[in-house]
Amino acid sequence: MNCDSECRLFGAYRVVISIKDSVILIHSTVGCNWGTLAFHISSKISDIRQTSTVIYEEEIVNGGEKILEEALENIVKLYEAQVIYVITGCIPEILNDDALNVINRFKKKNNLENIFLLNEPGFNDAGIRGMKSAFKLLIDEMMPREIIKNSINLIGFFSDDYKVDSDLINIENMLEDFIYINSVFPYDSYENIMKVPSAVVNVVLDGFQFVGEMLKEKFGTPYITVSYPYGITGSRIFINKILAALSIEVHENFNEKEALSLELLNELHSFIDTFMGMPVAVLGDKVRIYGLKKFLEAELGMVVDVLIDTEQKKDREKIRDEVVSSNSVMIFGSSFERGLANELDIPFLQYTYPVFDKISISKSGYAGVEGMSFLVEDILNLAYFYKLIAKY
Repeated sequence: MNCDSECRLFGAYRVVISIKDSVILIHSTVGCNWGTLAFHISSKISDIRQTSTVIYEEEIVNGGEKILEEALENIVKLYEAQVIYVITGCIPEILNDDALNVINRFKKKNNLENIFLLNEPGFNDAGIRGMKSAFKLLIDEMMPREIIKNSINLIGFFSDDYKVDSDLINIENMLEDFIYINSVFPYDSYENIMKVPSAVVNVVLDGFQFVGEMLKEKFGTPYITVSYPYGITGSRIFINKILAALSIEVHENFNEKEALSLELLNELHSFIDTFMGMPVAVLGDKVRIYGLKKFLEAELGMVVDVLIDTEQKKDREKIRDEVVSSNSVMIFGSSFERGLANELDIPFLQYTYPVFDKISISKSGYAGVEGMSFLVEDILNLAYFYKLIAKY
């Protein structure tokens, strides 16, 4: 089971842990805390803002409301949080713990406001349901604001996305001087997230249209849907969609960055030409697979023999069989695909959530025109290590 997408708690967690000044209290067994932490920590080694009530047999028999109140007292002492989210797992929901009553009583007693509850038992639906609950909770807290000229929100970036910090730097560099990024939702401070209604347009990564619809319904803000901006072509499409939505023209700085990236590709043509016709498999979420496919085929000449949206196709055996029966000689995916790549003894590049077997601390993001060089570099190094260049 792909636990991150199958478990409703994981979905809610990904949204609220992305709020940079939030603290998460998981009211459940210790496994829920360790599981979510394992997916988060590889990209955020020092950013530990979560804890758990750690439900044991005693609480299963007598209920967990007492330890929830104790945990809230401890979390207020340990953290200076702008906002606290309590996420309930399977056991408290089975026991019918009245977590909301405990939280409201605690808030009144301590004169606190920003403590919110998300009832997200894993047995009750998939991760996307938890995400929708968490986004709705945040949007319900927002109030109308004055609109800022030429401003956008970037929607669908999470703190545990692989290389998200460096990817966002690259994206911001493409937009600087002519577009104001109002907020990155939900990967931003709580204060900035509450400013989301100030944007002229919401720029929504493919797969998160439901967030765009929520904001459009409440504030009337239009939105556009974009693929992750890999390479020159993907970045140009990304920029052009935003410019068209704001009715402004591209700044010369972007043209200069685009030209430098194109020059780099031309310099590497003797290496890149060897990729022509190379069959590969691209696996991952809807946010990234189509953007990566376009880059691999349009700019490296590869053939994406297998394209799988792992959020839709969750049966790992069927995914395995589709890749094994293909001609693919390289896999692009998440850490869940490492075992398959090892089995086939072919190169494997992690590029999408979840990545828990590789640390990302440098500014070598893959997004945007500036990220293209790092992405090409990693692909070339893998291909040479596995001697694919000699075969194709």
